[in-house]
Amino acid sequence: MNIQENITRIKKVMGLIKEYEEQLAKKEGISQSHLDRLLEKFKTRFPDKLRSKVDVIGQFVVNYIKDHNFTVKFLNGCSTGFAGVRTRDQIIICSASSMGTLGDFLYTIFHEIRHEEQIRDLKMKNPFTDYDLESFKELSEQYWDMELDADQFAKEIVAKLIIELKIPMDVAKENFRLSNYIERYPSMSRMVISQLDQIIKSIIQIKKSGGEFTDIQDHPMVKPFIDKLENFI
Repeated sequence: MNIQENITRIKKVMGLIKEYEEQLAKKEGISQSHLDRLLEKFKTRFPDKLRSKVDVIGQFVVNYIKDHNFTVKFLNGCSTGFAGVRTRDQIIICSASSMGTLGDFLYTIFHEIRHEEQIRDLKMKNPFTDYDLESFKELSEQYWDMELDADQFAKEIVAKLIIELKIPMDVAKENFRLSNYIERYPSMSRMVISQLDQIIKSIIQIKKSGGEFTDIQDHPMVKPFIDKLENFI
């Protein structure tokens, strides 16, 4: 993965912040999206004079999704065991209203967006559908490489937002703080691969029993929620 291309792309996108501010000024009178309502929770934690920055961040997220033609859905209050997942038909953000900080929320969005870019735009192999499931070593290496790339991409987006919007350090530490799990994610390969092993074994079992599996959204941990998805923006 070319990290420099990643950074260049993020810088280009961040250069549009001023344009997003102008768009935001024209947004008065438009009904709130679910994203807007979720951001309201985080906005109350910001000092009054900085709350408008959260609106700019929201417009940045909306434009990034629209400019790249992503379909993003969300679930509130679901018990799936994951914060986000990329499926064949959409990116799902799960239990967004229960995330601890704006940083965790943004990280989750852009981590899953990166997975869609990896498969749709970069043509990387999908570990769940493009590999022999019995060849777990090869499959898991691809999965972990994609996870590390998505982790770095999402963290860079959060960092760039802080820098470009000139968020004071004390406010950034409080509101963009990442959970310990996210901070330590690159060092947690053993645990993540163990979880992946269980998922792959369950997929193998689904297929052996005659069940249909064409994408992760057919898995029992995702499938029950598909009909409950709501629009994000």
